[in-house]
Amino acid sequence: MAADNDGDYEYEVEHNKELYETPDKPGKWIQFYAVDEIDVKWERAKDLYRTGKLKGIYAIKRGIKCPRTSPTLQKYFQPLFFYCGPAYKEEEIMQYGKDLLKEMPYHKADTGHMLYKTDEQSETGTRWTGQERNYRYKIKTTPANFDPNPSTNTTDMFIDESNDEIISKYNDELNVGKWIQYYAWHNIDAAWENAKKLYRERELEGIVFMKVSTRLGGKKKVMPMGIICFYCGPVDSKEEVERYGHNLIQKTKYSSRDGFMCYQYKYNYNDTPPSSPWLYRIETI
Repeated sequence: MAADNDGDYEYEVEHNKELYETPDKPGKWIQFYAVDEIDVKWERAKDLYRTGKLKGIYAIKRGIKCPRTSPTLQKYFQPLFFYCGPAYKEEEIMQYGKDLLKEMPYHKADTGHMLYKTDEQSETGTRWTGQERNYRYKIKTTPANFDPNPSTNTTDMFIDESNDEIISKYNDELNVGKWIQYYAWHNIDAAWENAKKLYRERELEGIVFMKVSTRLGGKKKVMPMGIICFYCGPVDSKEEVERYGHNLIQKTKYSSRDGFMCYQYKYNYNDTPPSSPWLYRIETI
């Protein structure tokens, strides 16, 4: 692994130049993951690359700092880049993408596709910088083996729900935490479907994006219940965060055994850990 600093850009890179040559006019398939999942996905990608299981992929990168992406998006997600080419050989590129999805199952709920960009397109910018179309190829990312039900999904730690349009409306310096709702496994599928419907209809004021734990995540952490996380902020605005929380409870009709819904934030590891993991809490129905 090597660090790569390209101007204002910052990456982690895997490229075995002794085995893989850089093709003419390359590009890359791109996958985005929530910041608290990216470490696991990056380790998985490196293992696949080092063992030669990523057919046609000559290098991979993890984007740490990507200035042409909305600063707000950078706070919530990080990209993985899977380089292959030449970009003009559509049939080959599409096959590499399909093979990649077999090894790295991926689903972005708001677009339903994995996108391929040429290096030239990356140089011209993104939708955030004014480019209307900033990809060359795309593959639908709802494979037959993707299970959208949290209670039975055993391939993903979490399932995300996000919308770039919603995220882009929030201040770029937004510091977010999450309201957490707990559900028994036999109730979580219906609760997640309801939450997605409300989010897509813009009924959840202040909620930037959401995710739900799956049966796989529950097993690894020995969780007796599933959780749905609703991300909002800024964390230091108690009035705003609690208003979003009250609306969330009203819309989802959430109740809990202890009568409260709690708000958690992720402190920096260099900071002194807080005395309580909960920053705020409000009464439920």
